[in-house]
Formats: sequence, C-alpha cells, structure tokens
Amino acid sequence: MPKELDLDTPPNGSASLLGKWWGFAVRFPHRIVLVSFGIAIVLLLLILFRGLLQARDRDIESLQQTQRMRVQAIDALLNLEAERLRSLRNYAEHLLRLQQIGPLHPDADLLQAFERRHAETWTLPSDGDAAVIGVGEAQVKGLDGFARNDAELMQGLDVARAMSHLLGATPAGSTLQRRMTYVSRNGFVVSRPSIGEGQVLAMLRRHAAAAYFRDSASCAGRNRMPTWALAEASDGSGDQSLFLSLPVCLDQLFRGVVVSEIARRSLDDLLGSTPRDGVRSFLVDRDGGLVGASARNVSRGETLAGVLGEGLETGTMARLFDADAGILQPSDGSRLIFRRLADSDLVMIGVVSTREVILRSAARLSGAVGAGAAALALLLCLTLMVVHTLFGHYLARGEALRALAETDALTGLANRRVFTARFALEYAHGAREQMPIALIMLDIDHFKRINDHWGHASGDIVLRQVAQVLRTRVRSVDLAARLGGEEFAILLPRTGAADAAAVAEQLRQAMGELSCEPAADATAKGNIRFTASFGVAQIVPDGTNDLDSLVLVADQRLYAAKSGGRNRVVAQ
Repeated sequence: MPKELDLDTPPNGSASLLGKWWGFAVRFPHRIVLVSFGIAIVLLLLILFRGLLQARDRDIESLQQTQRMRVQAIDALLNLEAERLRSLRNYAEHLLRLQQIGPLHPDADLLQAFERRHAETWTLPSDGDAAVIGVGEAQVKGLDGFARNDAELMQGLDVARAMSHLLGATPAGSTLQRRMTYVSRNGFVVSRPSIGEGQVLAMLRRHAAAAYFRDSASCAGRNRMPTWALAEASDGSGDQSLFLSLPVCLDQLFRGVVVSEIARRSLDDLLGSTPRDGVRSFLVDRDGGLVGASARNVSRGETLAGVLGEGLETGTMARLFDADAGILQPSDGSRLIFRRLADSDLVMIGVVSTREVILRSAARLSGAVGAGAAALALLLCLTLMVVHTLFGHYLARGEALRALAETDALTGLANRRVFTARFALEYAHGAREQMPIALIMLDIDHFKRINDHWGHASGDIVLRQVAQVLRTRVRSVDLAARLGGEEFAILLPRTGAADAAAVAEQLRQAMGELSCEPAADATAKGNIRFTASFGVAQIVPDGTNDLDSLVLVADQRLYAAKSGGRNRVVAQ
C-alpha cells in the first residue's frame, strides 16, 4: 500500500525553523502571496524612488550643463563686444598719436564744422551713415565731465569722422541689438545707429549722468579695462541698457569714451531663444537688478527679489557672487541654479520649482513604469542625454585694429621707425629756424663678453639699465632709441655738437658708475660693471643732408672712440 503524502511535514523531515515556516506557508498560502507581493511592491517603490532621485539629479545636471553652455555663449558675445571696443579705442588713440607727429590738413567739411562750433548744434558729415554731431560751447558748460578745448577740437573731429566707418561693423551671426558710440569730452558724438541734431544734447546729458562716464575720466590703472554698467538707455526711451565702455586717452589725458550699448530687450530675447519647460532664466547684476529675463521683457527697476517674492532670503545675492556656480534652495522650496559670467558683474540664474523638478523626473520614468520592473531597471542604468545647445556657429571676430608698435619691447625706448619719423619732423623745424640737430650714438663696450660671462638674461638687464639712464638723463624734447643689439642713439633738436658732447660725457660717467645685479640664472656671480663709447655729430638742416649722413658721421666717431680705447666720447 503506498505511503500517504503529509503536507504538514517539510521536505527531508526537518523540524527546524524552516520547517515551521514551511508549515505556515502550507496552511496560509494566500497570506504568503500577499506578503511576497507587498515586499515586491516595496522593492519596486524603492527602485522607483531611487530612480526618481537619480532622474532628478540628472535633470538638474542637465540644466546646469545647458546653463553653462548658455553662459559661455553670452560670455563669447560680451567678450566680442569688449574686443571690438578695444579695437575702436586703440584705433582712436593711434590716430591721436599720429596727429602729434605730423600736422593736420583739414578739408572743407572739417573747417566748416570748426567754424560752426559755437552754434547750439552742428554737424560734420562723413562718408558713412553716421555723422559727427556736436553742441556749442554754452551747452558743453552745462555737462559734467565735458569741456570745450578749441586746440583739440579739430583733431578730435577728424578722429571721430574716421571712426564713423567702423562703428557700424557687425559680427556675422550676431543677434544683439546694439548702439556703438564715440563720445568726446569736447562736446560731440558719433553713433551707429545714427542720431539727429535734435537728439545729441539729450544723449550727451544721459552719458554725462552715467557712472561709467565719470569713472572713465581717469586714464590710469583699472579704468583702461572694459567696464560693464547698467544705465538709462541713450535713446531716451526710459528703459535701461547694458553699457560696455572704454576711455580714449592721450598721454594719460582723457579725450573721450567709446561705448557699446546693448538693449535690454535684446538680452531678454537672447535668454528666451532656447527655452526649457518650467525653467525661468534671469540675468542679474550684483545689486539684484534684473538685466534680462527669458519669459518676458524686464521693466525698468525690477529686481530678482521682486520676482521671487519672500522666497529669496537676505544675503542670497552675496552668496551667488561669492561662488562661480552652484545651486541654492530658497525657503519656498524652489531651486536656483546659477553661474557667473566670466568678465562682468553679472550672474545667470535658472529658477525651477521642486514640483516642476519632480514632475520632470517622473515624466522621464513613466515609460519604465509602463514597461515593468525590467524596463525600469534598464532605464535607471541609462545616462540622461546631455542637451547640447549651441548658439549657431562661432561668432566671427570683429575687425581687430592694432596700434603700430612704437617702442622697443625689451627697453621701452623708441624703435627705429619712430626715431626716423621724429628726425624728419625735427629736420623740418630745424630747416625753418636754421637750428642745428645733434645725434649721439653709443655702444656698450665688450657687450659680447657680458653675454658670454653672465648669460643673455643678464645682458638684457644691462640693456634695460642703459635705457633707464638715457630716459632720466636727457631732456624731454630729446628722443632716445634703441637701434639694435647694444647700439643706442639720442636725437637732440636745437643742440650743437659741443652741448651734445657734454651730454654724452655725463652719460658716459653715469654708465661707468652703474652696477647691475645679474639674472637669477646667471652663469657667473658678482655684479656687472661696464662702460660705453660715444660718437657725436651735428648737422644744420639745409635740404641736402639727411638722417643717413648724420648717422654715418656719428657712427664713424663711435668707431673712433672704440679704436681709441673705448669708454670715451669722440665729437670731432
């Protein structure tokens, strides 16, 4: 007879704890199913919750990455504006320096504008769309920071007219609405888009009232760097614009300012060009003022605190500018994703609510819930796709204008080109007044031995020391230059050979007293002492001689000083 199956007895007849559980399962199978299903649901919920947290973190990381790319794009735009402004500033200062070298030959338009300078408003036409428009002396007196100087007026007008062709140059692909302006402290302006005579006085008043114009009046130190500021729009619309400014200076004297004005609505459009659902983007200055917004146009005087309400805690703006990038969580539960712009006191802020973060994260997981636990597990292993938002192609760099190099890079003295131009100018003056011109040529004795013994870096130190002696020992009307290697020259207008020889003797003695410390990597120890030989020549301009003949004579006498034992002056 077969043995009866006993379901109450666990396999292998074990009476252990496992046997008791087996007996419970046999007696109450529905309870075991419910418990097992509950455990599976809890595990699934834990997996979903973990996936939700991961999706949230990845979504925030994606928002940060998108914001980083947008900040880089805006930085590129602002840096391009700064580069254009530097080019305009350098071009203006270069033209001013050129006018110091040679006389200005005004045309009829320039002369007519100069004659009308006392009128309430006057215009100097240009070949381009932008004319130079100015106000009279009476109007200039009422403007802070402006002063009429007739001695500088014609040269300044000529510079402004030349700049009018460059103000309208717009980089390819640029979407910014901008106004490029050159404002002269002499009371005139050239602007693209152009303005009429009826607008010029109001524009000058708005520039005079702006902090960036007052700050630009100093031509030293940090004021030579581009400055960003939020100020009243120059078109009189009552809105505010973002201004980038650079002072134009000549010999440390303020002559004017070049300004790039970006309309705030243009910044609003830029922030809203690549929207993300549920994310509000703002461009904010250090004081919390809104410079731009993605969802709408910003009104004048609006602040971030006014938009976010009580959720923004005291001191939040300081925390935003203390760090380059990060995330803050205000008391209202939203998240502020922020990143500073590199070269300005502006920060981009993305505001997203906690509810929006959860909904966005849950939306990313909905497909996994419908497909089951296996699809969910697979979804949790995938990396969220990084949103690559590029603002078109790379912005073409604006036209870069470089000022001509006028100094020797090592010594800071004039180079041969400037020396030649200065001689031509002094030669013309000497010919009119029948005054002599003297030239001192000098050469460091045994300079090759210095390089061989102490090294070339120490030789450079010696050259700089010689340049410093020349700068401090010659008159302001004289010009010291480095012609090459260890050879220097000094041009002495209205000076005869005897006086020039006396100057050379003083320089010879001063250089004999020098003691230069060698470079840190010098191949030998001990201070460097050296001497120099001098050749002196003069000419009285008569229309037949030139710089080459003067240099030839001075060079021959320098050679005679070398042949005669060095460390001496030969003037005849």
